[in-house]
Amino acid sequence: MANLPNLYLWAWERPEDLQFLGNARVGVAFLAKTIYLTKADPPASADLDGVRVRPRMQPLHIVPGTPLMAVVRIESVHGGLPGEYFDQNAAPAPFSREQISRIANEIVSVAQITGVSAIQIDFDATLSEHNFYRELLMEVRKLLTENFPLSITALASWCIGDRWLEQLPPGTIDEAVPMVFRMGQGSMEVTHNIAGGQGFTVSVCMTSLGLSTDEPFSHNVLTGKVSAAEGNPKNLRVYIFSPSSWKRAQAEELLKGVDTWHAN
Repeated sequence: MANLPNLYLWAWERPEDLQFLGNARVGVAFLAKTIYLTKADPPASADLDGVRVRPRMQPLHIVPGTPLMAVVRIESVHGGLPGEYFDQNAAPAPFSREQISRIANEIVSVAQITGVSAIQIDFDATLSEHNFYRELLMEVRKLLTENFPLSITALASWCIGDRWLEQLPPGTIDEAVPMVFRMGQGSMEVTHNIAGGQGFTVSVCMTSLGLSTDEPFSHNVLTGKVSAAEGNPKNLRVYIFSPSSWKRAQAEELLKGVDTWHAN
C-alpha cells in the first residue's frame, strides 16, 4: 500500500473524463463492476447460482500511467422472494463454499484490467452479513497474488464501536476506508468524535478516509478545519467522492486544498 498515491478520486458509474489529472500523483478508484447477491439456496436452474454481475457500462478516460484502483460494489437484494439470503426478517442461510468462491473469483478478475494496481470492495454489510463477508474477504485474499493491495470501504461504525473487522486474520485486508459521508443515523456522534480528536479505534481504519465534495464535514476536513488523521496527515490516504461527474476546475481547486492539508 505504501507504493500507492495518498489521494484517489472515486469514479462511479457515469461517464468520467479524468485526463486532466495527467500524472501519477493522484489515483483513480473506478467502479469496475457490481455484484448483486440474490439467493443462497441453489436455484432450480443454473441461472448464475444466485449471483448477478453487471460490468461498468460508462466510459472512463484517463492518461496512461494514472494509478488505478478497481472498485467492486456488492449489493444484496432485500425483501424479494421467500428463501433469499438477505431476508431482513429471517436468519440468513450462508452461501455455499462454491458460491463464495465464484464471487471471490469475480472480484479478483478485475486485477487483470490494464493499469490496475489495487482492488477495493464496497459492501455495506449488515450485521447478519458479517460472517459471509469475512469468509469472502479471506477467499479473495487467498486468490490474489502476494502483496497485491486489497482495500475495502467501511461504515464508520465498524471503525469505532462495531469491531468485527478485528476478527479477520492478520493481512486479510490492507486498509478499511471509513466513509464519513452519507452516514445517516449516528453521523453527528461520529463527526463529533473525530472533531474532538478521538478518531477511529480499529487499526485498519486509521490509515485512510472517505470524503465527499458536497458535505460540510468533508469540506472542513479537506480544508484543515478538522483534523481526521492520527499523527501526521501526510500518512493518511484520502478518497474523495463527487455526486456528479468530475470537472477540471472543481478537481483542481480541491487538489490545491488537499496539497495544503498534506503539507501541514
